[in-house]
Amino acid sequence: LSATGAELRQSQSMGRTKLELTQFFAIVLQRRRRSRGVSRQALAEQAGLHQTAVGLIERGLRKPNLDTAHLLAEALQVELSELIQESEKLRRQAREQMFNEKQKSKK
Repeated sequence: LSATGAELRQSQSMGRTKLELTQFFAIVLQRRRRSRGVSRQALAEQAGLHQTAVGLIERGLRKPNLDTAHLLAEALQVELSELIQESEKLRRQAREQMFNEKQKSKK
């Protein structure tokens, strides 16, 4: 379940170094969509959103409001709380990883 280095680097390359929950929500959303074999366009249609909006959310470039996040969760047939919990878990893991890397670099 941990965020891959590539996923974190992509997020950081977009100027996000604070490890915002939105970054991890984006990772979880994209993973869930792909694991269900659903295209971005199909997810957008099922959620009643524009494909561009879903793409921006998945790349962490747009922060979804609560209603939008709920629509996306419903379209994926999961509870919003599940997506949020998964996002929080990834963020905790990333923070621990960063802390451990800083500790190693101090030695």
